[in-house]
Amino acid sequence: MSIVLPLGSDGNSHPVDLASLIIENAADSIFVMDLEGRTVLANAAAEQTFGWTKEELFGKVLHDIVHHQHPDGRPFPIAECPLGHVFESRRVVKKHEDVFFHRDGTPVHVACSNAPVMRNGEMVGAVLIAVDITERKRAEEHQRLLMHELNHRVKNTLATVQALVAQTLRTSSSNSEARAAIDARLTALSRAHDVLTRERWDGADLHEILARTVEPFAFARFHLAGPEVRLAPSKALAMAMALQELATNATKYGSLSTTSGQIFLSWRIEGAPSVPCLHFSWQEKGGPPVVPPSRRGFGTRLIERSLAQELEGKVAITFEPDGVICSIEVPLG
Repeated sequence: MSIVLPLGSDGNSHPVDLASLIIENAADSIFVMDLEGRTVLANAAAEQTFGWTKEELFGKVLHDIVHHQHPDGRPFPIAECPLGHVFESRRVVKKHEDVFFHRDGTPVHVACSNAPVMRNGEMVGAVLIAVDITERKRAEEHQRLLMHELNHRVKNTLATVQALVAQTLRTSSSNSEARAAIDARLTALSRAHDVLTRERWDGADLHEILARTVEPFAFARFHLAGPEVRLAPSKALAMAMALQELATNATKYGSLSTTSGQIFLSWRIEGAPSVPCLHFSWQEKGGPPVVPPSRRGFGTRLIERSLAQELEGKVAITFEPDGVICSIEVPLG
């Protein structure tokens, strides 16, 4: 179909083939095939999307070039291809989502349609239009993973809260004591969540987790020293809960119960780069003489058992006469 359009800088009208003009300038991939499925035309968008030039595609069965296998690598015969059924049924296939392949082997997610090309009541070929939806599919998969991760984190957080409340109520001597302990522990959990949320839950800086957790506890009396370390979300939360318990105990019985007590937090990385291990130390100084407790309280059990399990590492608390020491080893690989 030829029409006359005022094209060009000279302002003159020129006869053009409208169909060819539309196909070549279309934003989506367009292929025209003969009755054998061989390519007779491919537009510029098809060349850009799949990496083959129209000259390279000409005369070749399109299915064998861009749709020859399933995403898992299994062969995909044209007889099993829904898009290939148009050659037998002569019916339009609409809104079909599938995976084609780029010249370099990269999968290309597409939403496509395949329709017979009719002339005088007879089918003379087929036209395939493919829209690249790869970015949309990536976004959908990312959203699915986020929802799964969110569900997992919410369940874990609720389980943590449930355990904290149950254990606190069981070991507290009064309602007011339980209320204060629960509030402090949930605040520590919330502060760690704030850091992780700001980091999009990709992890958190150890120094920031430590600083945010001990901030309410006479922060000027804490001394933090160590290299930059990134912790996975679960390990960051576990460290925050451990620091909360240690700081609470120090406020009640240890170095923070006096006006001159100090707490030194230090850490280092050891081991091969492929299997690094974090060595963390909490050391109290300047507090009253330490007397080892007759029994392990909830806070100590939380640190030594739950924390060690959550960190997949080792935790040890020693009650030295001049101050409590907590040593933590965390594999980071």
